Amino acid sequence: MTDADGHGFAGLTTAPIFDDRLYFAEALRLQDGDTDDLVDSRLTLAAKASGIEDPDLFLIPRPAVLDIATALSTMSLQSEQSSSISVHSGETQFTTFTSLPSRSSRDKSPMSRMPPPLVRASFSVDRNHVMPEGPPSPMRHRHSTSGFPTSLSPHSSVSSAQGASARKQKRASALFSLFRKEQSSACPSRSHHGHHFKPQSPKLECGHSLSKYAIRVHVQEALKRKDGAAPACCGQRIPRKVLSTVLTSAEIHLVTDDDPPSPEAVSLRDSGYSENGLLNVDLSEALYTDVLVSEPSTVPATPTYEPSEMDEARLSSALESETFQNLLAEQKEQFRRVSAFESNQRTALAANHQHCLERLTAQLAASKIEKPKQHIQQLERLDEFQLMMEHDLRNVQAMETQNVATALKHIEGYCSGPNPAHEGVIYVVTEDDRRKLERQRIIQGKLPAKHESAINVLRAKQERDTRLRIQKQQLELEQLHADYEKEKSAQELQYAKDSSQLDLTIQTRRSRIMRRWDLKFEVWRRSWEKENESKLYGALPHGNWPEPTAANLHIDPSSSLAIYIQSVA
Repeated sequence: MTDADGHGFAGLTTAPIFDDRLYFAEALRLQDGDTDDLVDSRLTLAAKASGIEDPDLFLIPRPAVLDIATALSTMSLQSEQSSSISVHSGETQFTTFTSLPSRSSRDKSPMSRMPPPLVRASFSVDRNHVMPEGPPSPMRHRHSTSGFPTSLSPHSSVSSAQGASARKQKRASALFSLFRKEQSSACPSRSHHGHHFKPQSPKLECGHSLSKYAIRVHVQEALKRKDGAAPACCGQRIPRKVLSTVLTSAEIHLVTDDDPPSPEAVSLRDSGYSENGLLNVDLSEALYTDVLVSEPSTVPATPTYEPSEMDEARLSSALESETFQNLLAEQKEQFRRVSAFESNQRTALAANHQHCLERLTAQLAASKIEKPKQHIQQLERLDEFQLMMEHDLRNVQAMETQNVATALKHIEGYCSGPNPAHEGVIYVVTEDDRRKLERQRIIQGKLPAKHESAINVLRAKQERDTRLRIQKQQLELEQLHADYEKEKSAQELQYAKDSSQLDLTIQTRRSRIMRRWDLKFEVWRRSWEKENESKLYGALPHGNWPEPTAANLHIDPSSSLAIYIQSVA
C-alpha cells in the first residue's frame, strides 16, 4: 500500500515499535523464543547455586507489599461494607472476617483494628537479615537521615488496648470457644494480630512459633520499652537462637543486654544514637519494614559500617579482576544496545507521527483541489436539469395556448348561429353561451401573463436551488479544514499517549534490567567471596546509561524500525 507520494508507508502502524519480540532480538540479543521471564528464571537458578537464598526478591519490582493487613485496613476505612477483623483474634489467634458489622456490635472500630502502616525499606541486600555480620570494626556516630517515623507507639498502644478489651469482652459463645486456645496463648504483642506469615522458628516455651516478621516486631517492641528489657513473647524471653534468624550477633547482644543502661547510653538512645554506632530508630524501622520488598542494591548492607583500609584495598583488588571487568563491560554494552534501541523507538514513533501529519496535509490539499472540481460538475448538472425543466414547462404552455385557442374558436362558431350548410341542425344561442364565450376570451387574454409568471417562478426556484448548492459546497470546503484540524488533534493526542506508553515501557524495562544486573553483581560478589574466603564490603560500581547521541539514531536496515526512518529521510 502506497501513500499520496508513492511511498509504501501508508500502512504503517505503531505495533512494531512496541513489539516485545523486536526488543528481545535487537536490544537484549536473545535467542528465538526467549523472554524476560526465561532469562530471570535462568539467572535465579544461577543465583541459588551461588548461595543466594531468595534471588527472586532481587527481581521483584518496587514497591511490592507482602503484608495483606495494610490492604484490609485501607478497605475498612474506605467502605462501611468492608470486611472487619474480629476483636477475638487477640485471644484465639484466629482472624475472622465478617461483612457488614452490626451497629450495636461491641467490637472495636476499624481504626483500632488497623495494623501499623508499613513503610518502604530504603534498600535491602539480604531480606532475611537486617544487618549482615561483619568483622568487628569501629563505628562512627552519625545522624539518622531516615525518613521513617521514629515511633509507632500509637499503633502499639491501640493493639495493647485491643488485647485488654478483648479479654474483658469474652463471650460464652460456643462458636468462639471452638477456636479459642489455651489461656496461656494470649499475647498482647501486635505480631499475633492481623496477617500471619508462615512460622519459621521452633516453638517457644509459651507455645508460639514465630515467623521472621513476628520476631522483628518483638524486637521492635523491646527497643521501644524504656526499661531496656530483652525481646519476649508472653513474658518469656526469646532465645538467642531464634533471634539469630533476623539479627547478627552484635545486634543480639545489643537488644538482650541485661545490664542497666548507663546515663551515656540512655542519652545516646534518647538522641537517636545507640552503642557501637547503631541507630535504634533505624534498627527498629528496618526490622519492621523488612517485610516490604524493595529494589535490591549492591551498596553495603550495613549503612553505618565504615570499611577499613584493608576492606577498601580488598574491594579495589576485586574490582580490578578480569571477571568483574568483563561483567562491567558486558553491562555497558547491553546498556548501549538498549539505549540505541530506545532511541530508535522514539525516532520511529516521531517519524510515524510526522508521516501521519504529512499524510493528513496531503489529503487536505488533494481534497481542496478535488472538491471544487466536483462542485463545478454538480452545478453544471443542476443547470442542465433546470434548463430541461424550463423547456418542458414551455412545451406545456404552448400546448395549453393551442388548446385555449381551439376551444375559443369552437365557442365563437357556436355562438354565431346555425351553419347554413347543416340544414337539419337548429339551436338557439342563449345568454349562458355568450357568457362562456366571454370567459374563454378572458382566459386566452390572461394566458401569456400566466405563462410568464410560471417561468419566473421556475427560474426563482432554480436560482434558490443553485444558491443553496453553492452554500452547501462552501460548507463542505470549510468542513474539510475542520476535519483536518480534528484528525490532526486526534493524531497529536495519540502521539502523546504513545510517547507516554513508550516512556513507561522504557522505564519498566530499564528497571527490570537494573534489578537483573543487581542480582548478577551479587552473584559475582558471592562467587568471589567463596573463592577467596573473604567478605567484600562496599558498593560495586555500575555502568551508566549512555546519553542519546546522533550515533544512536542509526538503524540496521534489516530492523523492522528502519522503514520508519526511511519514511522521513
